Amino acid sequence: MRIVLQDVVLRDYLLPDVEDEVRWTNVDTAWFYADTPWMKLEPADPEELRRDMLEIMNSMPQDAIRWRFEIEVEGRHVGLVSSYYLGEDFAPTPWESIDQSKNAVGNHSVRALGIELCEMDCWGRGIGTKALTAFMDYYRSLDEHRFFLETWSGNLRMLGCARKLGFYEVNRVKDAHIVDGKAYDGLILEKRFL
Repeated sequence: MRIVLQDVVLRDYLLPDVEDEVRWTNVDTAWFYADTPWMKLEPADPEELRRDMLEIMNSMPQDAIRWRFEIEVEGRHVGLVSSYYLGEDFAPTPWESIDQSKNAVGNHSVRALGIELCEMDCWGRGIGTKALTAFMDYYRSLDEHRFFLETWSGNLRMLGCARKLGFYEVNRVKDAHIVDGKAYDGLILEKRFL
């Protein structure tokens, strides 16, 4: 599957993407620490990742609802968008309760969106805004009209992107994360389409 919005393409995972993913988890890790600086990124084993991705690629029906797309700009793989579910209490919905053939759960969960723009030279260029717009448009075409974003109060790029897209804060956990000795809040933002 391939979705185009101006100069940003969302597409299915391709085997050559493994090399980028290995680099992003072993060498070029700034994207991870901008997103979750309180966590440690585990290095990826190239062969294990290649096996896992081949299995996922080969088992996904063409008509399956996608939970992940790769982001491509000018023919270059630069990151990914993904989704998962949060309940009305903002707790993650267990993976095993999701119908994998439909990537769907009952009416008590809301799709949360994530974005990883892994190439630093792509930051601040509006690529994330376009990628999330295209991602929401994809789900809106499947009759989904409510979305969450999870972030933290120190992730100013994500907060700027969310504001541009019309997301608003619906939950705040004070002092949820300590980064370089400073406390930051955990945030859930929401966007609803009529």
